[in-house]
Amino acid sequence: MARSPQTGSRGYILNGIISFFVAVTLGKGSLADILQCYKCSVTIEKYVIENRTITTPLCSKFEENAGYMTHCPYSTMCLKTISILHLQNGQKQEAVTRGCAQQKNTTQIFRNKQWEQEHLVQEVYDEGCTEVKDNHLAGSAKINCYCRGELCNSSSLPSIDPNIMIIIVLLRTWWLMLSRST
Repeated sequence: MARSPQTGSRGYILNGIISFFVAVTLGKGSLADILQCYKCSVTIEKYVIENRTITTPLCSKFEENAGYMTHCPYSTMCLKTISILHLQNGQKQEAVTRGCAQQKNTTQIFRNKQWEQEHLVQEVYDEGCTEVKDNHLAGSAKINCYCRGELCNSSSLPSIDPNIMIIIVLLRTWWLMLSRST
């Protein structure tokens, strides 16, 4: 059966639309695919990117809103750092920072008779909180908390592994069922 020119062009248009959606869905680098984390610091940081001044807000005034959100194109995890300074009078001073986990590894590649930078994202951190041991001052501590997921570094509490949470819920349910049957 012969196709009319109109049917053929509809087929090309349909194929083009399908190809476009497949490319958008599978393509990397779209803004929707980039992880977002909260970003804030102890002091106000200002830097210029493409003639725009970017300001990092203070963590001491942290709120879960768009002013604290940032895109992390070279990260698969967010970071929250808690620095604790133990004072001589028994008090402690805490400072919190939030941002993208540093996972970007930049190397120089010689390609097409010229040097180019190549950026790779490396998986080097485990999810959860760990104390950093490189600080040798007796009166201080630093805890890095790494998490996966959109805006996961907002919590004032360390994150709990979802598998542990499921086990806790199952044990509690089992305990409640046992206590009701006796």
